[in-house]
Amino acid sequence: MNRTFYYNGTMITMDSDHPMAANFLVEDGVIQAVDVDEEDIGFTRQDEMTEWVDLQGRVVTPGFHDSHMHLVEYGYNQRYCVDLSEAVSAEDVVRRMRAFIAEQQIPAGSWIIGSRWNQEHFPDKRLLSREDLDRVSDCHYVFAKRVCIHIAAVNSKVLELAGIDHNTYLDNQNIGRYPDGMPDGRIYEDAIADMVLVHKPALSVKEIEQMIEETLREIKARGFTAVQCDDMKAFSDFTSKERILRAYDNLRKQQRLPVRVFAQIQVSSLEEFRQLQKILVEIADDQWFSWKRLKLILDGSLGAETAALTVPYRNRRQRGLLNFSDAELELLVRESYESGMQLLCHCIGDRAMEQAIRVITPFQNKYGTDCRPRLVHCQIATEPLLDRMAQAGILADIQPAFVPTDYAVAEQKLDLRQAYALYAWRTMLEKGMMISGSSDCPVERCDALYGMQAAVTRMDLQGRPTGGFLPEERLSPYEALALYTKAPAYTVKMEGQMGRIAPGYFGDFTVLDGNPLLVPPQQIHSISIVETHCGA
Repeated sequence: MNRTFYYNGTMITMDSDHPMAANFLVEDGVIQAVDVDEEDIGFTRQDEMTEWVDLQGRVVTPGFHDSHMHLVEYGYNQRYCVDLSEAVSAEDVVRRMRAFIAEQQIPAGSWIIGSRWNQEHFPDKRLLSREDLDRVSDCHYVFAKRVCIHIAAVNSKVLELAGIDHNTYLDNQNIGRYPDGMPDGRIYEDAIADMVLVHKPALSVKEIEQMIEETLREIKARGFTAVQCDDMKAFSDFTSKERILRAYDNLRKQQRLPVRVFAQIQVSSLEEFRQLQKILVEIADDQWFSWKRLKLILDGSLGAETAALTVPYRNRRQRGLLNFSDAELELLVRESYESGMQLLCHCIGDRAMEQAIRVITPFQNKYGTDCRPRLVHCQIATEPLLDRMAQAGILADIQPAFVPTDYAVAEQKLDLRQAYALYAWRTMLEKGMMISGSSDCPVERCDALYGMQAAVTRMDLQGRPTGGFLPEERLSPYEALALYTKAPAYTVKMEGQMGRIAPGYFGDFTVLDGNPLLVPPQQIHSISIVETHCGA
């Protein structure tokens, strides 16, 4: 007989037919019954095969689920990188990276990686350049990636290693240059991986396994029982991409995955997709590790002014960058539908969203709306675009924690007199769209409760801006909780097995010391995670 667990507490089930419960029964990792009397179970408290768990009135929700993050990059940043998120100037970046080299006694010829710098925190708002990082070291390979992951800066030693000089890559818009044509050390979009990081030494499969397992345990402690991970661009070389996939597969086979992982396979070309497919066909797709999602990056970021807009940025001439022509995008979209892989497109600007909707819609009409393609971010939209998304059955993957970070940047970089629908979550729901919540970690912290609070208040932890940024787009606490429970389950076509506390669903749940539906909205993030059970 399988071991049975009987839990009692305050259950927020996210099941519209049975929204609250006092207990539930789990056997062999699956919920068997909800709100049952002890005498009806068929067991007694003395039964050695039954464990009675009194949660002492604590609140239980379905396990949290982050619908888009970069797990390997986050784990790598935590273990190998200099955290530049608190740097307040280019000089501060130089100081922190120099200190890291000295403290770690890193030998000459090694790579020094910095992460999460943001020029919006600098007095002059200037992007880092080769001149800044040359001051860190001229005998190390110095690389620093902006918080958005769409811009990096490198020193002259890295440029030399990559073969980037005055005469090379002149037609590549992703290589920054001074007015005289010399590279300025700023690298954008695909060039970060394809021209720079491809030269960085690769980690072994065992090192990647350990990093993934440790990172997932950390994330589980934050209440998550499932994550959707975009990891194929964490490292540039194809060997590392294969090793990441092998590492996940090994952990799954050895039952060492603490939470469920749904991979988003990011590619830059049809050739790369087909190359990865040769590995993917050797890897099983199941409830613990699944890979049947194709991810495309259509534009850049707001902070870097590379998000593709239909009108120029405020007081600028540029409108951002589209990474694919319509013809290139159509080839990849066709391959996604014909191979049965769910499609995800990173779209921050309205021009990128329009391109995605225009190319995807004919395939939706042909293959049916249950293919559930997704646009990730959808920050700078318009109501007509959202209408077209809703009509075509395209889902939106939003990041509530972006609003406290981005609202001032949006006001600075966008002409808000334009007919934008900015971070328009309420509008999306009213149009009948399914929206799921994520962190885009390491861009923001993987923290569902903070994401919920941001969705409900549209303010940062200091209560800024007063009244919330575009407060008419706020969500209710229940809608915010759905972003991190039942909505992500729908996005991976697991809505019959995940995201609710109901019979037949996985025993995936999170125990909290407060009720996110009842506490004052600005206190949601203060609720503590008591326990996380995945397949309990």
